[in-house]
Amino acid sequence: MRIYDCEAYLPNSGNPYLCGDSFEPADLIRIVDEVDTEAVLTIPAPEAPLEGSGWEPTDNRTLKRAMDEYPGRILGCCVVRPADGPAAVDEFVMTVKEWGFSGLKYGPGLEGTAADLARAAEEMEVPVTIHTNGSAVLYERIAALAGRHPRLEMVLEHMGYRFNVDLAIDLARRFGNVHLAPTVTAAAEPGAVRKAIDEVGAERVVFGSNAPWVAPVLGVEGIRRLGLGEAAEELIFRENFRRIYRLG
Repeated sequence: MRIYDCEAYLPNSGNPYLCGDSFEPADLIRIVDEVDTEAVLTIPAPEAPLEGSGWEPTDNRTLKRAMDEYPGRILGCCVVRPADGPAAVDEFVMTVKEWGFSGLKYGPGLEGTAADLARAAEEMEVPVTIHTNGSAVLYERIAALAGRHPRLEMVLEHMGYRFNVDLAIDLARRFGNVHLAPTVTAAAEPGAVRKAIDEVGAERVVFGSNAPWVAPVLGVEGIRRLGLGEAAEELIFRENFRRIYRLG
């Protein structure tokens, strides 16, 4: 089965224990190909690199070059700063309409530019990826966002791992536009993935690896060892991604 991966990064860390002394798009492809990945939604890392790494930050333009190098394999997930105001919305719209990006990494703000980004994503039918762990307040904000934008598909990275899995599952139970991505979770504690599937169904869980910080093979093996059966695995590893990201 060819796999779709909903969360990986073009990193700028330079941590040799995770991705070597350098990291290029070819390295990402090599890692995800260990589990026969058809396409991977990829996120740039615009934060400052670790001191002394010698790496430059990655951004949407870096990601576009990677997409051009690996068309159909590396899919773009836009990162912008709400502090940039309307320019952030303009950049997001441009990455989708002109560069063919497939998603937005989103912090669940409810006002100002954050709200404008959510509206733009909903209007363009582009899913948003939301990082989860944190305090219970985060899940209240995600719930408010899901209620305001019922047509906005939301993918919750890490599905609340490690201490708020129940809160993430509850959101998926309450809102049909909330989906759970067991990035890191599947590799570290696959029993939490079983719990999510038992409570909301395999239709609401979409595989993501968090590569290169986690080896995709570990996440895939964690899910396969649950013994879910071929139909459920087809949904988690492939069909849910194709539906959420409208691949036809």
